Amino acid sequence: MRQCISKVRILQGGVLLCLLLMISACSSTSSTGNLAPFSQDGANYSGAQWSPNGHWLASSVVPTDTIHLFSPNGQVINTVSNCVLSGLGTDFAWTPDDRFSCLTAYPRQLQLLTLTQKGDVQKSTRIPLPILPGTIDWNFQWNPHHFWVAILAEPSPGSGASALYISDMNGHELLAPLNVNGAQQLAWSPDGTMLAIVQQSGDIVLFKIQQATDGKLILTTVRILPAGTPYYESIAWSPSGRWLVCRHISYNSEDYLFLLATDGSGKQVKITSSITDGQLDSPAWSPDGKLLIVDQIAITGDTLMSLNIEQILKGKGVQP
Repeated sequence: MRQCISKVRILQGGVLLCLLLMISACSSTSSTGNLAPFSQDGANYSGAQWSPNGHWLASSVVPTDTIHLFSPNGQVINTVSNCVLSGLGTDFAWTPDDRFSCLTAYPRQLQLLTLTQKGDVQKSTRIPLPILPGTIDWNFQWNPHHFWVAILAEPSPGSGASALYISDMNGHELLAPLNVNGAQQLAWSPDGTMLAIVQQSGDIVLFKIQQATDGKLILTTVRILPAGTPYYESIAWSPSGRWLVCRHISYNSEDYLFLLATDGSGKQVKITSSITDGQLDSPAWSPDGKLLIVDQIAITGDTLMSLNIEQILKGKGVQP
Protein backbone atom coordinates (compact mmCIF):
# COMPACT_ATOMS: atom_id res chain seq x y z
CA MET A 1 0.00 0.00 0.00
CA ARG A 2 3.02 2.30 0.14
CA GLN A 3 3.20 5.00 -2.50
CA CYS A 4 6.89 4.39 -3.23
CA ILE A 5 6.11 0.75 -3.98
CA SER A 6 3.31 1.79 -6.29
CA LYS A 7 5.65 4.13 -8.15
CA VAL A 8 8.17 1.34 -8.65
CA ARG A 9 5.42 -0.67 -10.35
CA ILE A 10 4.58 2.29 -12.58
CA LEU A 11 8.24 2.58 -13.52
CA GLN A 12 8.15 -0.92 -14.92
CA GLY A 13 5.82 0.55 -17.52
CA GLY A 14 8.56 2.96 -18.56
CA VAL A 15 7.46 6.21 -16.95
CA LEU A 16 10.76 7.97 -16.19
CA LEU A 17 9.07 10.92 -14.53
CA CYS A 18 7.93 8.69 -11.69
CA LEU A 19 11.55 7.77 -10.94
CA LEU A 20 12.49 11.41 -10.54
CA LEU A 21 9.48 12.07 -8.33
CA MET A 22 10.15 8.95 -6.28
CA ILE A 23 13.78 9.86 -5.65
CA SER A 24 12.76 13.37 -4.63
CA ALA A 25 9.77 12.39 -2.49
CA CYS A 26 11.20 9.28 -0.82
CA SER A 27 14.70 10.54 -0.10
CA SER A 28 14.16 14.16 0.89
CA THR A 29 14.72 15.41 4.40
CA SER A 30 13.03 18.29 6.11
CA SER A 31 14.29 21.79 5.44
CA THR A 32 11.99 23.24 8.09
CA GLY A 33 13.79 21.82 11.14
CA ASN A 34 10.53 20.32 12.44
CA LEU A 35 11.31 16.75 11.33
CA ALA A 36 14.02 14.64 12.95
CA PRO A 37 14.92 10.93 13.16
CA PHE A 38 13.23 9.07 16.02
CA SER A 39 14.57 5.55 15.46
CA GLN A 40 18.34 5.21 15.07
CA ASP A 41 18.75 1.44 14.70
CA GLY A 42 18.26 1.11 10.93
CA ALA A 43 15.25 -1.22 11.22
CA ASN A 44 12.28 -1.00 8.84
CA TYR A 45 9.17 0.07 10.76
CA SER A 46 5.46 0.15 10.05
CA GLY A 47 3.08 2.25 12.12
CA ALA A 48 3.33 3.38 15.73
CA GLN A 49 1.11 3.64 18.79
CA TRP A 50 1.70 5.68 21.95
CA SER A 51 0.71 4.24 25.30
CA PRO A 52 -2.00 6.36 27.00
CA ASN A 53 0.45 7.66 29.61
CA GLY A 54 3.01 8.57 26.93
CA HIS A 55 5.63 6.35 28.58
CA TRP A 56 6.07 4.00 25.61
CA LEU A 57 5.83 4.00 21.83
CA ALA A 58 5.28 0.68 20.04
CA SER A 59 6.14 0.06 16.39
CA SER A 60 6.24 -3.12 14.31
CA VAL A 61 9.45 -4.27 12.65
CA VAL A 62 8.99 -5.27 9.00
CA PRO A 63 8.86 -8.02 7.79
CA THR A 64 9.02 -9.78 11.17
CA ASP A 65 6.10 -10.31 13.55
CA THR A 66 7.90 -8.41 16.29
CA ILE A 67 7.29 -5.10 18.06
CA HIS A 68 9.87 -2.70 19.38
CA LEU A 69 8.99 -0.71 22.48
CA PHE A 70 10.59 2.72 22.52
CA SER A 71 11.09 5.25 25.26
CA PRO A 72 9.84 8.77 24.39
CA ASN A 73 13.38 9.75 23.34
CA GLY A 74 13.62 6.99 20.71
CA GLN A 75 15.57 4.32 22.59
CA VAL A 76 14.52 0.70 22.01
CA ILE A 77 13.72 -0.71 25.45
CA ASN A 78 12.32 -4.14 24.67
CA THR A 79 11.14 -6.43 21.86
CA VAL A 80 7.77 -8.16 21.90
CA SER A 81 7.41 -11.33 19.82
CA ASN A 82 4.66 -13.91 19.27
CA CYS A 83 2.36 -11.31 17.71
CA VAL A 84 0.43 -11.85 14.49
CA LEU A 85 0.54 -8.57 12.57
CA SER A 86 -2.04 -9.34 9.92
CA GLY A 87 -3.84 -6.90 7.64
CA LEU A 88 -1.56 -3.89 7.16
CA GLY A 89 1.03 -5.10 9.67
CA THR A 90 -0.11 -2.68 12.37
CA ASP A 91 -2.42 -4.90 14.41
CA PHE A 92 -1.33 -3.82 17.87
CA ALA A 93 -2.78 -1.36 20.39
CA TRP A 94 -2.75 -0.16 24.01
CA THR A 95 -5.52 -0.76 26.53
CA PRO A 96 -6.76 2.24 28.55
CA ASP A 97 -4.71 1.02 31.54
CA ASP A 98 -1.44 0.95 29.52
CA ARG A 99 -1.27 -2.74 28.72
CA PHE A 100 0.11 -3.66 25.29
CA SER A 101 -2.03 -5.92 23.12
CA CYS A 102 -1.62 -7.82 19.87
CA LEU A 103 -3.23 -10.77 18.10
CA THR A 104 -2.24 -14.41 18.57
CA ALA A 105 -2.42 -17.09 15.89
CA TYR A 106 -4.40 -20.14 17.00
CA PRO A 107 -6.82 -19.71 18.55
CA ARG A 108 -7.27 -16.13 17.38
CA GLN A 109 -7.21 -14.11 20.59
CA LEU A 110 -5.88 -10.86 21.97
CA GLN A 111 -2.72 -11.09 24.03
CA LEU A 112 -2.48 -8.47 26.81
CA LEU A 113 0.95 -7.70 28.25
CA THR A 114 1.46 -5.86 31.53
CA LEU A 115 4.80 -4.04 31.46
CA THR A 116 7.09 -2.98 34.28
CA GLN A 117 8.48 0.55 34.46
CA LYS A 118 11.55 -0.80 32.66
CA GLY A 119 9.49 -2.25 29.80
CA ASP A 120 9.79 -5.90 30.79
CA VAL A 121 6.76 -8.18 30.49
CA GLN A 122 5.39 -8.73 33.97
CA LYS A 123 2.20 -10.59 33.11
CA SER A 124 0.54 -12.01 30.00
CA THR A 125 -3.14 -12.81 29.60
CA ARG A 126 -5.40 -13.66 26.65
CA ILE A 127 -8.97 -12.72 25.87
CA PRO A 128 -11.31 -14.07 23.17
CA LEU A 129 -12.51 -12.17 20.11
CA PRO A 130 -15.98 -12.17 18.50
CA ILE A 131 -14.64 -12.99 15.02
CA LEU A 132 -14.53 -16.26 13.10
CA PRO A 133 -11.36 -18.20 12.20
CA GLY A 134 -10.04 -17.22 8.77
CA THR A 135 -11.17 -13.62 9.12
CA ILE A 136 -8.65 -11.03 7.93
CA ASP A 137 -8.07 -8.50 10.68
CA TRP A 138 -7.26 -5.05 9.34
CA ASN A 139 -7.09 -2.91 12.43
CA PHE A 140 -8.14 -2.82 16.07
CA GLN A 141 -8.07 -0.13 18.74
CA TRP A 142 -9.08 0.08 22.40
CA ASN A 143 -11.39 2.81 23.59
CA PRO A 144 -9.33 5.27 25.70
CA HIS A 145 -11.75 5.17 28.65
CA HIS A 146 -13.55 1.83 28.44
CA PHE A 147 -12.45 -1.74 27.93
CA TRP A 148 -14.10 -1.88 24.52
CA VAL A 149 -12.05 -3.07 21.59
CA ALA A 150 -13.13 -2.05 18.07
CA ILE A 151 -12.02 -4.32 15.23
CA LEU A 152 -12.19 -3.85 11.47
CA ALA A 153 -12.05 -7.19 9.69
CA GLU A 154 -12.91 -8.91 6.42
CA PRO A 155 -15.20 -11.85 7.31
CA SER A 156 -14.92 -13.44 3.84
CA PRO A 157 -11.33 -13.13 2.59
CA GLY A 158 -11.21 -11.76 -0.94
CA SER A 159 -14.69 -10.27 -0.81
CA GLY A 160 -13.46 -6.72 -0.19
CA ALA A 161 -16.20 -6.26 2.42
CA SER A 162 -15.33 -5.18 5.95
CA ALA A 163 -17.26 -5.29 9.20
CA LEU A 164 -16.91 -3.42 12.46
CA TYR A 165 -16.92 -5.50 15.65
CA ILE A 166 -16.85 -4.13 19.19
CA SER A 167 -16.42 -6.42 22.17
CA ASP A 168 -15.48 -6.31 25.86
CA MET A 169 -12.71 -7.97 27.85
CA ASN A 170 -14.63 -11.25 27.89
CA GLY A 171 -15.12 -11.35 24.13
CA HIS A 172 -18.81 -10.50 24.39
CA GLU A 173 -20.25 -8.60 21.44
CA LEU A 174 -21.29 -5.09 22.39
CA LEU A 175 -22.51 -4.33 18.88
CA ALA A 176 -23.89 -6.48 16.08
CA PRO A 177 -21.27 -6.65 13.29
CA LEU A 178 -21.71 -3.54 11.14
CA ASN A 179 -20.92 -3.47 7.41
CA VAL A 180 -18.48 -0.60 6.79
CA ASN A 181 -17.94 -0.98 3.02
CA GLY A 182 -14.36 -2.22 2.87
CA ALA A 183 -12.94 0.19 5.46
CA GLN A 184 -9.55 -0.77 6.92
CA GLN A 185 -8.68 2.05 9.34
CA LEU A 186 -10.34 3.39 12.48
CA ALA A 187 -9.49 5.61 15.43
CA TRP A 188 -11.20 6.42 18.74
CA SER A 189 -11.52 10.04 19.82
CA PRO A 190 -9.44 10.96 22.90
CA ASP A 191 -12.56 11.28 25.08
CA GLY A 192 -13.79 7.86 23.90
CA THR A 193 -17.17 9.14 22.68
CA MET A 194 -16.59 8.91 18.92
CA LEU A 195 -15.14 6.48 16.43
CA ALA A 196 -13.67 7.64 13.11
CA ILE A 197 -13.66 5.17 10.20
CA VAL A 198 -12.05 5.83 6.81
CA GLN A 199 -14.35 4.88 3.93
CA GLN A 200 -13.31 3.51 0.55
CA SER A 201 -14.55 6.78 -0.94
CA GLY A 202 -11.88 8.68 1.01
CA ASP A 203 -14.43 10.23 3.36
CA ILE A 204 -14.21 9.77 7.12
CA VAL A 205 -17.36 8.88 9.05
CA LEU A 206 -17.63 9.96 12.68
CA PHE A 207 -19.84 7.73 14.82
CA LYS A 208 -21.05 8.67 18.27
CA ILE A 209 -20.84 5.81 20.78
CA GLN A 210 -23.41 5.45 23.57
CA GLN A 211 -23.95 2.61 26.02
CA ALA A 212 -27.49 1.34 26.52
CA THR A 213 -28.87 0.15 29.86
CA ASP A 214 -28.23 -3.49 28.87
CA GLY A 215 -24.54 -2.75 28.31
CA LYS A 216 -24.76 -2.91 24.52
CA LEU A 217 -23.43 -0.04 22.41
CA ILE A 218 -25.39 2.23 20.08
CA LEU A 219 -23.66 3.86 17.10
CA THR A 220 -25.06 7.05 15.59
CA THR A 221 -23.57 8.83 12.59
CA VAL A 222 -22.50 12.31 13.68
CA ARG A 223 -21.10 13.60 10.40
CA ILE A 224 -19.18 12.65 7.28
CA LEU A 225 -15.89 14.49 6.71
CA PRO A 226 -14.75 14.80 3.07
CA ALA A 227 -11.05 13.99 3.38
CA GLY A 228 -9.86 12.39 0.13
CA THR A 229 -7.53 10.11 2.06
CA PRO A 230 -7.04 6.45 1.01
CA TYR A 231 -9.07 3.92 2.99
CA TYR A 232 -5.91 1.97 3.87
CA GLU A 233 -4.06 4.98 5.33
CA SER A 234 -4.13 5.33 9.10
CA ILE A 235 -5.46 8.47 10.77
CA ALA A 236 -4.83 9.95 14.22
CA TRP A 237 -6.79 12.27 16.50
CA SER A 238 -5.17 15.27 18.14
CA PRO A 239 -5.27 15.06 21.97
CA SER A 240 -7.79 17.93 21.95
CA GLY A 241 -10.13 16.06 19.58
CA ARG A 242 -10.25 19.07 17.23
CA TRP A 243 -8.25 17.49 14.42
CA LEU A 244 -7.60 14.29 12.53
CA VAL A 245 -4.24 13.78 10.84
CA CYS A 246 -4.77 12.47 7.31
CA ARG A 247 -2.61 11.86 4.26
CA HIS A 248 -3.02 13.26 0.76
CA ILE A 249 -1.44 10.90 -1.76
CA SER A 250 -0.36 11.93 -5.23
CA TYR A 251 1.58 9.91 -7.78
CA ASN A 252 2.74 12.89 -9.82
CA SER A 253 2.84 15.89 -7.48
CA GLU A 254 3.10 16.86 -3.81
CA ASP A 255 2.28 14.26 -1.17
CA TYR A 256 1.56 15.55 2.35
CA LEU A 257 0.01 15.10 5.76
CA PHE A 258 -2.73 17.50 6.75
CA LEU A 259 -5.03 18.24 9.66
CA LEU A 260 -8.75 17.90 9.07
CA ALA A 261 -11.14 19.67 11.46
CA THR A 262 -13.53 17.26 13.17
CA ASP A 263 -16.27 19.88 13.63
CA GLY A 264 -17.46 19.52 10.03
CA SER A 265 -16.23 22.96 8.96
CA GLY A 266 -14.05 21.39 6.27
CA LYS A 267 -10.96 23.26 7.45
CA GLN A 268 -7.64 21.68 6.48
CA VAL A 269 -4.12 22.60 7.52
CA LYS A 270 -1.18 21.18 5.56
CA ILE A 271 1.63 20.23 7.94
CA THR A 272 4.20 18.42 5.74
CA SER A 273 5.35 18.29 2.13
CA SER A 274 7.02 15.48 0.22
CA ILE A 275 9.20 18.14 -1.42
CA THR A 276 10.95 18.97 1.86
CA ASP A 277 10.04 16.12 4.23
CA GLY A 278 9.75 13.07 1.98
CA GLN A 279 6.66 10.90 1.97
CA LEU A 280 5.23 10.41 5.46
CA ASP A 281 2.41 8.25 6.76
CA SER A 282 1.11 6.36 9.84
CA PRO A 283 0.92 9.37 12.20
CA ALA A 284 0.82 8.83 15.97
CA TRP A 285 0.13 11.96 18.06
CA SER A 286 1.81 11.97 21.48
CA PRO A 287 -0.57 12.33 24.47
CA ASP A 288 1.10 15.60 25.49
CA GLY A 289 0.33 17.07 22.05
CA LYS A 290 3.94 17.94 21.22
CA LEU A 291 5.02 15.30 18.68
CA LEU A 292 3.79 13.30 15.74
CA ILE A 293 5.68 10.07 15.15
CA VAL A 294 5.46 9.17 11.45
CA ASP A 295 6.92 6.69 8.99
CA GLN A 296 9.21 8.22 6.40
CA ILE A 297 8.79 6.04 3.33
CA ALA A 298 11.87 4.94 1.38
CA ILE A 299 12.73 2.17 -1.07
CA THR A 300 15.14 0.69 1.47
CA GLY A 301 12.55 0.68 4.28
CA ASP A 302 10.53 3.02 6.46
CA THR A 303 12.18 5.03 9.23
CA LEU A 304 10.40 6.41 12.27
CA MET A 305 10.59 10.20 12.35
CA SER A 306 9.56 12.76 14.94
CA LEU A 307 7.58 15.79 13.75
CA ASN A 308 7.37 18.79 16.07
CA ILE A 309 3.65 19.35 15.59
CA GLU A 310 3.47 21.77 18.52
CA GLN A 311 5.95 24.11 16.82
CA ILE A 312 4.29 23.73 13.43
CA LEU A 313 0.86 24.71 14.73
CA LYS A 314 2.30 27.56 16.74
CA GLY A 315 3.95 28.90 13.60
CA LYS A 316 0.69 28.68 11.68
CA GLY A 317 -1.33 30.25 14.47
CA VAL A 318 -3.52 27.15 14.68
CA GLN A 319 -5.10 26.02 17.93
CA PRO A 320 -3.92 22.45 18.71
